[in-house]
Amino acid sequence: MMSYKKWWLAVTVFVLGTIIPAVGSAEELKGRSSVSQLTAQMTNTFRLPLSEAEKELAGNAQALAALKHGKAVKLKQEYLRYGDMKKLYTALNTAGEAIELAPDQPQYWITLGSIHSELSRFNISRSNEYAQEAFRQALDLAPDASAMVLLAVSLAKTGEYEEALDYFEKAVTTNILMLSADIAGWMNVCYLADAHTWRGTVFYENIQKNHPGYYYLNLYQAVLYKAHFDYDSARRELTQLLKRYDIDRATKETAQKLLREIDEKGGQNS
Repeated sequence: MMSYKKWWLAVTVFVLGTIIPAVGSAEELKGRSSVSQLTAQMTNTFRLPLSEAEKELAGNAQALAALKHGKAVKLKQEYLRYGDMKKLYTALNTAGEAIELAPDQPQYWITLGSIHSELSRFNISRSNEYAQEAFRQALDLAPDASAMVLLAVSLAKTGEYEEALDYFEKAVTTNILMLSADIAGWMNVCYLADAHTWRGTVFYENIQKNHPGYYYLNLYQAVLYKAHFDYDSARRELTQLLKRYDIDRATKETAQKLLREIDEKGGQNS
């Protein structure tokens, strides 16, 4: 595996090159002044001056790393609240500084990966790849279900459905609390895209044997059964779901709509 310093340097250079492109064409030359100002502004933002607390901790790498990691988390939260992209890029750089000081902390890698995942929303090339590498580093240090889910979602986004399902299923098996409705939705995307509908129905059924409270899995199973034309099984799952007293309104309405679609099309098992 590439050493952290080499990997982080490559990532930093690439990201900076992506967000601050070279200016060379006649049209681009018109904006050279504004681009130069933006470059200087971003450069200053990436490297914030040391705070008094950081100066005091200069001789304690672990403590300084923890302080920088906390700052990176806060910067990401501020970005999410206000939408200031400079906050996100500064968070990326600060998370990297924390890892330079303490590369053996899995949570630092998870934070770095989550920042890259956020950058991927803006189609910044290779952001998902860097996120995946960070999550893998975290898992190498400590097998954590939340890191598995984050890696699985990133893999699903890049079309690596088989590997994504391996991590999703392992995470849910390790910690059932990972199986939210949103995560089940991501899993269904992978089951459907990779033609693993049968695998999905079997997995959900096994989960429900021990955790019957996860009623929304009936809906996801019905979608998978419908995808491989097993309409009777799809109806069975939807009927069971609609009989429950604890079903939430959104899930109930979706189940009713799906059941109507099957009935209207006259779906029958051949």
